[in-house]
Amino acid sequence: MAHIETPDGVSLYYNERGEGETIVLVHGWTGDSEFWWQKNADVLAMDHHLVTYDLRGHGLSGKTDDGHTLSGYAADLEFLMESLDLDDATLVGWSMGVPIVMTYLDEIGDERVRAIGLIDQTPKFYSDNGWEFPLMGEFSEEALAGLVSGIEANRSGAVKPIIQAFFAELRSEERLAEIYARTMLTPTSVATAMLNDMVPRDFREFLPMITVPTLLCYGEHSAVFPGPVGEWIHEQIPDSELVTFAESGHSPFWEEPEKFNERLKAFVASVADRELITAD
Repeated sequence: MAHIETPDGVSLYYNERGEGETIVLVHGWTGDSEFWWQKNADVLAMDHHLVTYDLRGHGLSGKTDDGHTLSGYAADLEFLMESLDLDDATLVGWSMGVPIVMTYLDEIGDERVRAIGLIDQTPKFYSDNGWEFPLMGEFSEEALAGLVSGIEANRSGAVKPIIQAFFAELRSEERLAEIYARTMLTPTSVATAMLNDMVPRDFREFLPMITVPTLLCYGEHSAVFPGPVGEWIHEQIPDSELVTFAESGHSPFWEEPEKFNERLKAFVASVADRELITAD
């Protein structure tokens, strides 16, 4: 466990362990690496070089009002990978980690990337004519404004229902309070800034441009992104593999960790000997 300082002076907390093919795990909105990957990190690090880290403003990383955009987070990821001399990495993003990974590929490239893993995310949050997979099944600019104002006025009341929606089965009040306390490591200003930057994005046209092998992990009972969005994305990304989790919602790595760990390890092994073809 260690910290590195970004060029603009923000401390990024990270943990590097194990040997083998490199996997970098990117957590989600108001998350942190130590809590959310606790059912995966030790297992994956047994036979892989595993890197986890906290996004700026999250977890044990530095708190700042600057840089809370997908582009800023992608730049931080590149700085981390460059600092640790990471190449041929499999980048695995969950929830907000997915658009971070896609922004990284779009704006920085795939020279350091062997493959990617995308866990339960939609390429477009807003509802639209003909679009079947918005956030929560229906979401709009007005809904975003209402969510942001709700978080600012009563964060607990606004966020705890979202946390419950992360899982196929309801969490106890005690467990919910524990998870909510972890999200409070992220200041409210950071939480709302990222929603305002991320939610209006539309990555649908970018998906066919992804050339690296892609593992898609989707819970069959996701209330955050209901419907077969994983199947739709699988059809858009040329070199992709879809794994569905019958007992999971938005967090299959947490709800079915044994299956998730084994499928991720098998995927990394399957691409380890493939020739790297990077985009020009």
